Amino acid sequence: MNLTDLRDELTTHADDLGTATDLRPGVAAKVARTKRRRAVAVGAGASLAVAALAVGVVTSLGRPAPTVPAGTPSSAAPMIGADGMPFRSVPDGPGDIVKDGLRYRSHVADDTLAAGFIGDRGQGQFTLVWTPTTTHVSFGAECYLPGLTHDEAGKYMVSVGLEGTKGFFGSQCSGNRPTERDLPGGGIPGEPGQGWTELTVGQAARVRIQLVDAKTGKPASVDGAQLTGAVYELGARTTVKDLSGKPVADLPDVLEHQGHRYRLEGRVSIADATTRDELVVPTPGGRPFLVTYGYAGTDSGSGGTEHLDGLAATSTDVSGGLTTAEQPARTESTVTLRHDGAVPASGVRLVAVYALQP
Repeated sequence: MNLTDLRDELTTHADDLGTATDLRPGVAAKVARTKRRRAVAVGAGASLAVAALAVGVVTSLGRPAPTVPAGTPSSAAPMIGADGMPFRSVPDGPGDIVKDGLRYRSHVADDTLAAGFIGDRGQGQFTLVWTPTTTHVSFGAECYLPGLTHDEAGKYMVSVGLEGTKGFFGSQCSGNRPTERDLPGGGIPGEPGQGWTELTVGQAARVRIQLVDAKTGKPASVDGAQLTGAVYELGARTTVKDLSGKPVADLPDVLEHQGHRYRLEGRVSIADATTRDELVVPTPGGRPFLVTYGYAGTDSGSGGTEHLDGLAATSTDVSGGLTTAEQPARTESTVTLRHDGAVPASGVRLVAVYALQP
């Protein structure tokens, strides 16, 4: 997917950012849905709060408050989050960007921070500069307008784009500071298996982060505005192909949830999305695990949904994309992915299991 495709998707079918069409209601709803689901960057063609791809990857994983297990204060038992999964805080490390109670971590799972910045209040734009070692990257950008109501802040967005090109929209601005210290890594531009082809390995890249009017796309200025932005170079990934051999998704080999690493177990299981065949996949015993599941392909408008059975908690139905669910340790078992409603004309439904690393 090229930059034009990204821009077209993120401006919600507006053909020209300079038109007077009010994008705020549609964009606000889309961003709200994304922000509820994106706490862990799965990233195989994601909604970037900065970019949306034909194959969207979103996640339902949040960061519930930890609970301390029963025992004495000196107990070595691990902390457990409200979702029943292991939890540990990640201390500041070398290369982290920390400011005003916010942080971009230098490493998340196997992804490495290439460039990042947390702006001063009132700073309406800045540029990220780095020399790419890969075209497989993710971009994150956030915008906080303290003192503004939700509706007032919704009049503004933060745009992201290579210098010298028209920026594509990123996140809608918020009047509230984030409740989580760690800022999200964002989503992934480019086609599966290709990366973002506008980048050239070994050639310096400059990406502009800028506060803009959500209606016109023109630069804006708001007292006290604070912008953040980061680019991560992605770690090893597994490319998923449809039955014709066309790449339709890139899944990370390692995910992170609540400070712990989870590694992809074996191969990604797929089934022809044009049928209603169920996909039954074994799951490990004695270890917590994550499951990424849903649809991967270019036909996301069928109206059907993918549903995963077999987890302790009810899983989320997914329409036209991927999501990730968590499962505390249990005995060996299976999960079953089934399709409800109309089937797409192409693509695959998939299940990928990630087990907790020792």
